[in-house]
Amino acid sequence: MAVDFDKLPEDEPVPDVPPSRLAWTTIFFVIVLGGVFLVLFFWPKGEPTQTPWFWVCVAVYPPGVASFVVLRRYSVYEGRRLDAIAWNEARKDYVNEVFEQASQPLAVLATSYRFSSDAKEDEFAKLLDGSVKLEPRVAAKPDTPPMNARWFEKPDADKDGIRFKSDDERRSHVVTWAFGAVIDEVAETVRSLPAGLKLVIHLVLPDMASTDDAAAAWNEQWQKANLRTLQPRILQELPDLMYVDAWLDRVTRNVDQEARLLVVARVNTVLQAEPPDGSAESVVAILFAPEAVRRKFNLAPVAMMHRPNGTNDCPVNVALARALQWGRAEKSAIKRGWKSGLDGATGNAVTSALVKAGITPKPVNLDYMIGHAGEVAPWLGVACAAKAAARNGSVELVVTANETGPCFSVVRSAGTD
Repeated sequence: MAVDFDKLPEDEPVPDVPPSRLAWTTIFFVIVLGGVFLVLFFWPKGEPTQTPWFWVCVAVYPPGVASFVVLRRYSVYEGRRLDAIAWNEARKDYVNEVFEQASQPLAVLATSYRFSSDAKEDEFAKLLDGSVKLEPRVAAKPDTPPMNARWFEKPDADKDGIRFKSDDERRSHVVTWAFGAVIDEVAETVRSLPAGLKLVIHLVLPDMASTDDAAAAWNEQWQKANLRTLQPRILQELPDLMYVDAWLDRVTRNVDQEARLLVVARVNTVLQAEPPDGSAESVVAILFAPEAVRRKFNLAPVAMMHRPNGTNDCPVNVALARALQWGRAEKSAIKRGWKSGLDGATGNAVTSALVKAGITPKPVNLDYMIGHAGEVAPWLGVACAAKAAARNGSVELVVTANETGPCFSVVRSAGTD
């Protein structure tokens, strides 16, 4: 995280209870009457009383002293109040400057996802209108009742038409197909990148034993698309949305000023064992570039993804508020939320935070529509939010989970900054 919130200066409470008028009016008259009494008591017996000096001592000094005491009390109150207001205004300017420096977004240059072998079922319009739903289907494993899960039904055989017998064999072919599907969608944007812009490919392959074979499959599909020669890096640590936070921290230090193609794929066991209940196979590819890189090379983003905020050091409502601040988004500006990867308790906490914040649009529940995509879930939410923002010119909210709880990020269309 670029900002240590614990070290930010705190607001100064502004005094809002002025001195009591009744009490200080009483004090004023007590001082006046006491002053008059003292003048009369200590007035020299030989001194005349019918002189201007006598009346100055009786009528001017006591009210003057009383006024000084009362006004001094009010001036102390107003001074503290003005000091607090000035401090809070200076703090606000400082915090805004800190956030401005650290809230540069990532440009989303291209996105692609697949959760079905049928391209028509994958259409984004169906996710927007809610017509996609995870439903029981006939299991691929023989003598198994229908499963409430989603998997890629094709390919189901090798090039000779022989159906797969093992999950390892199936996984190899499905991963190759999935890589080819997402590469086809992002290839045109990749080709348009300037030669001087460094491009890095990060592959995330959870629970995949043979990552070398997967990398070879990626290279095969990459070469088929006739794209610049690059070797992908397989990430051993499975990234959640805070991957973006860590990258942006490095970008602010002028490190990793590069375009990145992040590809996350999950393929489950289907033939030799039942897939997890409610699960979904899926693949997502997102091409990112830092804002400074976008400006330098005049790139055309489809959306902008702002710094995410999790709950590792704050409650859910604070994490949501910070994410909105990173995204420079008013609560009323949120068009839609994209929710994925949340369990029951976490989902309830998120719903409560959204309601308290006054964010009224009901989030799209990707777990309900597509299925639980595991490590792909956060990036599936980002891809959908980016597509929605680009289509509607809107501000979208990604709601997902990391190791400590909910995580939020604002995704907006490129034209709504």
